[in-house]
Amino acid sequence: MIGTVDFSDEEGFTFISSERIPKGMFVAYADSGKKILCRVKHGEPTKQYPQEFLLDNELDADEISSFYGLDPQDFKYYSYSASVVGYFDAAMGEFVNPRLNPPCGVKIGRAGEDVLKDISKVKAGAAGSAFVGTILGDETGIALSVRDIASQHMSIIASTGAGKSYTVGVLIEELLKPYNMAPVLIFDPHGEYSTLGEVQNIPEFITPSYRPKVKTVKPENIKIRVSDLFVSDFISIMDDGTMSDKMKTLFRTAYHNLKNNSRKKFTRNELRQEIEALRDSSNESTIEGILWRFRKLDGSIFDDFQTIPLADYFKVGQLTVMDVSGIEETYQQLIASVMLRRLFDARMGTENNKYNESHVDKFLPYPVFVVIEEAHRFAPHSGEAKSKGILKTILSEGRKFGIGVCLVSQRPSKLDADSLSQCMTQITMRIINPTDQHQIAQSIESASRDLIAELPSLAKGQAIISGVAINTPTLVRIRKRLTGDAKGRSKDAPALWQAQRKYEEKHEVSPVRADEEMDVGV
Repeated sequence: MIGTVDFSDEEGFTFISSERIPKGMFVAYADSGKKILCRVKHGEPTKQYPQEFLLDNELDADEISSFYGLDPQDFKYYSYSASVVGYFDAAMGEFVNPRLNPPCGVKIGRAGEDVLKDISKVKAGAAGSAFVGTILGDETGIALSVRDIASQHMSIIASTGAGKSYTVGVLIEELLKPYNMAPVLIFDPHGEYSTLGEVQNIPEFITPSYRPKVKTVKPENIKIRVSDLFVSDFISIMDDGTMSDKMKTLFRTAYHNLKNNSRKKFTRNELRQEIEALRDSSNESTIEGILWRFRKLDGSIFDDFQTIPLADYFKVGQLTVMDVSGIEETYQQLIASVMLRRLFDARMGTENNKYNESHVDKFLPYPVFVVIEEAHRFAPHSGEAKSKGILKTILSEGRKFGIGVCLVSQRPSKLDADSLSQCMTQITMRIINPTDQHQIAQSIESASRDLIAELPSLAKGQAIISGVAINTPTLVRIRKRLTGDAKGRSKDAPALWQAQRKYEEKHEVSPVRADEEMDVGV
């Protein structure tokens, strides 16, 4: 026992203890044979030293109080406010709030593992589990329900340097374990996740019948088939702000003429011919303007026949890293849009028996999981992105067709609020910006205000996990990764400068001569 209840009301209860207890820690009390889980919200001393006892830095306050006949122990008690989480109902599989707070005099104790283990929906290492860490201040492990993550989406939000990419790596490791074998794709704008390839050779991931695979797709190998583009995609690529309404109207006519001729797949040359077919004496210059802009589709990512091969990218037990680093942001959005559209069509068509094994390019007979890094680029809060519409569609309807999405961002205030609110499991790490904190508070209904207030003080690798994949919001210390750290970690600039200097001295590199024209010495 660590304390005794001294007051309770509809907001919660307070208890007195001589122990120092951090905010967010779990405690418990017994009621009718059940252990009731509670969370500490706030603490303060029950009695404070008189200010006169604290003015002399050379004298100890305890010694002064003893000199005046006061018991120093009287100043070592604390009053903690707490809220009731509830007792775990095995039949319902969740914590049930008893709707009553403990009466005065009830003894409060630390919540042991026998109670804390029920915070996890599944047992670590069991089929459909993702062991991500331990309860902060305790050694009880936390395992998330992969079924809930994959069907109802999740978000991982953190400021730069708080461990966001590291946590994504932990999640991916769990999804590739033999008890999950998930088909996962990471849309990677920075090329951060190459170290995850190590899972192919780590014993924890390998069984006699299973070994995970990692496929990295480099930017030069990513292709968009022109017939996969919508007319709006074409116009957004071609229009630099000078494309007239007449040009857009004529181009739409050419596009629809081609599509209406039952040409589901077409080449750039065939579309170019349709544009030429609209030429007459009244629109000569307009057609030339369209054709001049159409040349933008001769870029390296556009192809007449190659496309994003879903069957190769989404395989059971395979991680596919789409490295789009080095590709300009608008094209990254376009690639994401085409990939997500084709994925949604494939899963919806397969579930509705529209596609079968004969549809090599569209048949996808199992659920998949997609991680979107820098999600605020692809579903911005303000403004438009080519990928925003389809991403919102998948977030709202993907559950029916087995498409799970994880949105990863360091700026939740720049991320579309509707998209973030569709992520029913949240891993939230250190967030300092007040605007971002407000956005999280608005989007994450399951996390209480006292936990949200903890966001700025979280250390690297600490997180608040909340939502449907866990039974109650919990402060968690993220476990150590089995693979190497992501490339996204900060560079040690001084160490690199010193290493470069030693290299130059060893190899006798000639110093760079100053440009005489830039010499402004007096």
